[in-house]
Amino acid sequence: MKMLINPFIEIYEDAFKAPTLHEKILQLIIATWAAGLFAMFVVGFITLIYGIVSGQADIENATFGVFDTLGS
Repeated sequence: MKMLINPFIEIYEDAFKAPTLHEKILQLIIATWAAGLFAMFVVGFITLIYGIVSGQADIENATFGVFDTLGS
């Protein structure tokens, strides 16, 4: 778990080493954005794995990526 949190701690520490207030704010916005994207990925991936394991996900006809738009 420490390996996953370490990059966010470094971004947070870098934000307070920034020389101006605008750079600090920008660093914190980027860190919050990155943390939010990571959290959405984790929740989505866990939901997908749970659906596959429990049998609730119907993925027989699922396509991902560019194949969704081809031929339709």
